[in-house]
Amino acid sequence: MSWLTEFEDELVARRVRRTVRERLVAELADHLECERGWETRLELTRLGAAREIAGQYADELAADETRRGALVSFGALALTALALAVSQLTLGGVGYPGFDHGLSAALSLPAILTLVIGAQVALVAGTLAAWRALRRRREPVLPGAELALLTRRSRVALGGGFAVAAALALYVVDFATTLPVWWLVLSGGLALGSVAILAAAWRSVSLGAETLVHLAGAAGDLYEDLPPLRALRGHPWRLWGAATVACGTAMTLFEWHAERSLSEGLQRGIAEALFFSVCFAALGRAVGARR
Repeated sequence: MSWLTEFEDELVARRVRRTVRERLVAELADHLECERGWETRLELTRLGAAREIAGQYADELAADETRRGALVSFGALALTALALAVSQLTLGGVGYPGFDHGLSAALSLPAILTLVIGAQVALVAGTLAAWRALRRRREPVLPGAELALLTRRSRVALGGGFAVAAALALYVVDFATTLPVWWLVLSGGLALGSVAILAAAWRSVSLGAETLVHLAGAAGDLYEDLPPLRALRGHPWRLWGAATVACGTAMTLFEWHAERSLSEGLQRGIAEALFFSVCFAALGRAVGARR
């Protein structure tokens, strides 16, 4: 078996996609052609064992593409947030008709819940993914477990972004007979554009996840990303309790001030705490907040 054949076989085994694999093989074929006249044993001495070199390429490719996917996801989520802001600001100018003045409360209530939960999930998971990618940007390779954590965070964040886009589309459907046509067209277009951008980001994340990485090592966790929280490592439910109280209190104070009503503030603060608790239980392990 030739050196190049062994090299390519290892790339195939590592699931390096065909376009990249063909480029690498072509580049090394040119290199070996320049070294014509050397014996095979000397080729191995100069280049290294084929399987080792292929494995190194695969590990570096996976690290680069996974980090890139996390940052691309963060950018896509930022654009989705901008789309939502434009929609809601223009809705404020028109006048929000109220959730019970659309076609059906069965559309408006899910839209509100999906928007609130999806936006917060996207913000937290997307920020954690991007922060880990930036912190580890100088590392040529990363353990497979850490890359898997980055991928999970990015996908959870994009899932939240898709939920926000879906909520915006539900608003358009619910108020189709109530709000001006220009707002419906604008918001519908923003929702569709957000879905397209998020889908492209999902594809970017998937590219990094395709390649198999054999490098062992710990994935790290939320407490490594945020050193002030290290005192809570090993006690995730203390983190849950503290964060739940903080989120609920912040929402209560904000709504109390905005609505001039303590009772409404308490209602929304309690709802926020419940939403956070559900999300922590469902997604805490995925984003590295608990084992």
